Amino acid sequence: MEIFDFSKPKNIKKVKAAKKVLAKAPGVNKQQQNKEYYDWALERITQLLMEHNLPLATPTRKLLERPQIWLLGPKRILWRNFVPFCNEINREVQHVSQYFFLELGTEGSIAGESLIIRKKFTSTKIETLIKQYLKEYVLCSMCRSLATSIMKDVESRLYIQECKICMATKTVPKLKISNMEQI
Repeated sequence: MEIFDFSKPKNIKKVKAAKKVLAKAPGVNKQQQNKEYYDWALERITQLLMEHNLPLATPTRKLLERPQIWLLGPKRILWRNFVPFCNEINREVQHVSQYFFLELGTEGSIAGESLIIRKKFTSTKIETLIKQYLKEYVLCSMCRSLATSIMKDVESRLYIQECKICMATKTVPKLKISNMEQI
């Protein structure tokens, strides 16, 4: 009577599984089938969106031009492409400039298509404030589109941002201006 039988493999299940894998004919594996199904489903969803709701089917990503910041002496900076930036995001020049003056804690003026800020700041600081402004006052919270507008609700006296793509609405905070007006 033998205690150990070396003629049989120890784990018969593993051997059978390996034989099944080797015996399979080469073909399409499961990952490739899943990818093909995903691509088909994605095309189908895009096709349905285009048939029923065209604005949601088209990509809405828009690249904004970087701010062109120049130094004007030791205590002032010039944002050269300020008015085109405001036009690109569909906001009033006065509203955007007041936001930047409040956030930077300084004063300034608009000269032609430029914004003059009476303090020295880096372009990264301005870019950070642009991102904050876009997040608060421009980007739709649902579809992340730039195609929004701000209107004042007469009854509640709140400012409401409405998206032109998905028709979502949200309230936005008022800007407090130094002469006690609010935009």
